[in-house]
Amino acid sequence: MASKKTAPYGLWESPISVDSVVSKSRKLSSPRASAKSGRAFYTESREASGTSIIEVTKDGLKDTLPAEYSAKNTVYEYGGSTYAVLPDDRIIFSNKDNTVHILSPDTKEVSFLTGSPKLRYSNFDSHPLHPWVLASEEDHEKDTPSEVRNYIVAINTQTGEVKRILDNADFYYTPYFSPDGTKLVWLEWNHPDLPFDAAKLYSASWKSDGSISNVNLIAGDNREGVAEPRWGPDGSLFFGKETENYRRLFRILLGHDEPVEVKVDNLDDSEFGDLRWYQGSHTYAPLSERHLVACPITSGVAQLVLIDLDKGSWQELAHASILSEIALESVARLDDSSFFVIGGGTTTPEALYRFQLGETVTMTSVRKSTEEAFPESLCSIPESLAVTSADAESRRIHGFLWLPHNPNFDAPQGDLPPLIIVVHGGPTSYTGPGLKVRTQYFTSRGYAVVALNHAGSTGHGRQYREALFGNWGLVDSDDAAEFAKYLIGTQKVRSGAVGITGVSAGGYNTLQTLTRHPKTFAAGVCLSGISDVKLLDESTHKLESDYMDHLLIPPGSSKADKERIYRERSPLYQADQIESPLLLLHGGQDKVTPLEQAQYMADAIKAKGGDVEIIVAPEEGHGFSQPKNVRLWLEEEEKWWRKSLL
Repeated sequence: MASKKTAPYGLWESPISVDSVVSKSRKLSSPRASAKSGRAFYTESREASGTSIIEVTKDGLKDTLPAEYSAKNTVYEYGGSTYAVLPDDRIIFSNKDNTVHILSPDTKEVSFLTGSPKLRYSNFDSHPLHPWVLASEEDHEKDTPSEVRNYIVAINTQTGEVKRILDNADFYYTPYFSPDGTKLVWLEWNHPDLPFDAAKLYSASWKSDGSISNVNLIAGDNREGVAEPRWGPDGSLFFGKETENYRRLFRILLGHDEPVEVKVDNLDDSEFGDLRWYQGSHTYAPLSERHLVACPITSGVAQLVLIDLDKGSWQELAHASILSEIALESVARLDDSSFFVIGGGTTTPEALYRFQLGETVTMTSVRKSTEEAFPESLCSIPESLAVTSADAESRRIHGFLWLPHNPNFDAPQGDLPPLIIVVHGGPTSYTGPGLKVRTQYFTSRGYAVVALNHAGSTGHGRQYREALFGNWGLVDSDDAAEFAKYLIGTQKVRSGAVGITGVSAGGYNTLQTLTRHPKTFAAGVCLSGISDVKLLDESTHKLESDYMDHLLIPPGSSKADKERIYRERSPLYQADQIESPLLLLHGGQDKVTPLEQAQYMADAIKAKGGDVEIIVAPEEGHGFSQPKNVRLWLEEEEKWWRKSLL
């Protein structure tokens, strides 16, 4: 075995290249299967651009969607589920221009079904007997947040007729038919509430002419945090509902009216079900009358568990090294004893897996998210951290730490590594401990990386999530500084070599933290970030049009208080406090956080004589997803850390 080389942290040579992160990686999502034939599909990002629909056959994988199409939509700006399998195994999907089409996976023929420049569609669900498909429709005829309209519609796949069957609420999510087609369920809520704490679950009877009757409120009347309604194959209805601090699973048996909690021992501090700005999460699946597979989240860590509904017992199906981060559209039933899961583990990149239940459980990798095959010895293993804040409340702050690791390199004796703190978006999202090639790109070069799940992050209970309300830009910024100071104080990382970065709300945290804790951080990289919260409030889209008030404004505040808070919480007006070099990256077509947010910030820092650079990707939207821009982002970020942290 060759002896290790000695080199400073951050300058280690790594086999993980920019191409490893950009060209050789793919996004996997949305497993689905036909209830009749069992034919199974999922979506996969293309190397050039766009998203295809892939069939999983006994002979391998088959790309079914012609290259000129991309399974995508922009409902609620973030998009939602893009396709559903029809009873005859054709596929209904939303194209990148928000039009709706029918795909024959056998011939790859695509036919237009419906759509117009002012309408958007997502979250399709097919009736088992009739030619109707439920969907979320968004009407931008009047394209301002107060005038955009959302509906649940029924689309006739034979005629293209679109019937608006629900139109009274401000927002609708995830409509689903029951297995026999006699009922449907959906989530809805109204201004000024937020989906993850105030969505209500309704059911109704379905008529063959595409209309509904007997609308009934099932749950959510008391702000119960209802999420992810899902029908079982036996006609049971499942859904997640927050009881006290954590979201639990509930079940309404066929022929009954009252929901009963699905009892599972030793998972009391875990969350079941998921609800975010992106609509269409699938994090559990009823398999049969007796069994259900689920991915409960405990302090940001996912487990894949099989629940015996009769006994209330459960078993873990995969080690954390293989599956410990499972989120959004990731779980799909194939039949009573098999299912798909998309997820990653601490030493295993994200992949699509098939599980088969029996006397033993078999797990088969169907598709990996990367073609790179790195030895496990190269992987940095995350450490779960819960840091106690130094303030009077002594809050617990959560995150994951990846220390530098490369089997071929050591740092000089006594040297400590630089640290990159990565803040998630949302800001009520979270980051799990799954292996990400981008993280390993930096750890294998000698950087330490922290994924910060600050106050407000999901996956840690309702109390932790709601700690951000009224305190955005304060508590989350302080959490970043607390983590940095803790790791410096425990001699894990080098003082004066801590950088912070994030996308969207994570970019806002980056800017806000640099203004509030200028001595703690040596540099920042902000992608699609927010510099002026009032400007964001005035320019944001419908889904988030009440979000600023929840995040920033304490109840009972006057108009003058609101104006003052908006200015105090806007990094733009505190730009003179920033002492560290700042890199701003932004998409020229960003509709969520317009480009002016970055431009104004850059101008303000330059006016004060600060060190700032702005890079604009003209054709990119919110966050960088186009491969050429993902490459640009990584290359420029590494240059920035080399300049400022090493």
